[in-house]
Amino acid sequence: MATPLLWTGGWDSTFRLLSLLLREQREVQPYYILDSLHFRPAVPAEREAMRLIRQALLKRWPDAAVRLADTIECQLTDIDADTETQRYYERCLAIGFIGGQYEWLARYCRQHGIDGMELSIHRDDKARELLADLIDSDRYRLDARFAGDCRYELFKTFRLPLFDMTKRQMQTEARAAGFDELMKLTWFCHRPRRGQPCGTCNPCIYTIEEGLAERVPRSGRLRYHLRIMPRVRHWLTRHPDLYMRVRALYRRLRSSSVAPPRASAT
Repeated sequence: MATPLLWTGGWDSTFRLLSLLLREQREVQPYYILDSLHFRPAVPAEREAMRLIRQALLKRWPDAAVRLADTIECQLTDIDADTETQRYYERCLAIGFIGGQYEWLARYCRQHGIDGMELSIHRDDKARELLADLIDSDRYRLDARFAGDCRYELFKTFRLPLFDMTKRQMQTEARAAGFDELMKLTWFCHRPRRGQPCGTCNPCIYTIEEGLAERVPRSGRLRYHLRIMPRVRHWLTRHPDLYMRVRALYRRLRSSSVAPPRASAT
């Protein structure tokens, strides 16, 4: 059976993808959620990165390339609304900050009956801080003993194979396995400027702070040091109650310009 994997064309998910294909000789079924270009301008760059990685994989490792299924894509607005999952997410925010993608990814898996979707949460991720006390002994999934905890209920359908790895460790292992050149084709910036990483979006900030600053151009690194709004967002993540109020306002503003998700038929 193919391993279900959220693949965005980014560093972490591509490392896991290539590890499954080249090191573990596994079949992989990638998934990708498409957001509005207005809110996520990086969608074209991410899709191009995935195309280039597939192309390079086929050229160098054709036997592995045939084990990589076509990506299943879904528009964010096509994911069913789910008040229970939203409630779990909001309770998690009261404990610590995690990105909104985990809420709609949980909804997507629930809607399509997917158990074991692999997420590339790694050692320096904000989400890892929230989940560290709940991970099971094999460091791969959350322990079922915590059923009922909002964190468990939100993340119970996911597998977390990179939970204890850093980006630098991934870089070292990719080099040892011989696929480090493909890792250079990955894309991470959410708001590119003139086709280059901006240096101020969260993925750019994390890339710089987790030891891969060389992947951000000099102009982006300069913006990173001069950033203001990203510092405000970072400060908000340390105050979950205030963040939730700001997020609620943002959701209301966004809903006025983007169609809401369809209501579940069940």
